Amino acid sequence: MLRPHLLGLPILLVLLLAGSFSALAQPRDTLTTEQLLQRRGSKYAAMLRPSHYLALDVNHTLGRFHRYRFFVGDEIRFRARGERYREQLYDVTDSTFTILLANEIMNRDEPVTFRVSDVEKIIISRRIPFVTIAGPILPLAGGVYLLASVVNNRTLSKDILPVSGGLALAGVIFSYMSNPHYHINPNHRLRVLQTY
Repeated sequence: MLRPHLLGLPILLVLLLAGSFSALAQPRDTLTTEQLLQRRGSKYAAMLRPSHYLALDVNHTLGRFHRYRFFVGDEIRFRARGERYREQLYDVTDSTFTILLANEIMNRDEPVTFRVSDVEKIIISRRIPFVTIAGPILPLAGGVYLLASVVNNRTLSKDILPVSGGLALAGVIFSYMSNPHYHINPNHRLRVLQTY
């Protein structure tokens, strides 16, 4: 027969063992605030010390305002001097910014500096869960649907064109929503700002 005062003993042993194992899982050293901010990324590392960054202020036609920030280390896609660039931001000064371009002849990266006024267009990459993935797939699906209809029916049916055209149009709209292009003008201003 079990004694009532000994029933809680196995439960107490299990709890003590679980507590000792969780104590072993704790890290030995803790990270400082600076180390935690550097791990989170470049925009958090900019909080540690005053630095310059690029800011794209977008005033939409319906009255909304949005500011996109580009810190050192962020990827930036833009068009300047008639060419497109998709590089990592290397340095930002009062009126210029620098990216690193690969020089294949010298086999090294060389800094290229642009004035803020040289930039003609900036392309933003946004990750919208369904829209970003569906953008490139929907035009392909519309084309396959049209091709399958032609192969199966041996004629081009008028009922198929709105469906395949709608899929292709939705794909183009979704791609533009995921990667909007902003021409630099008085409504879309690119500026250099400084963190404090």
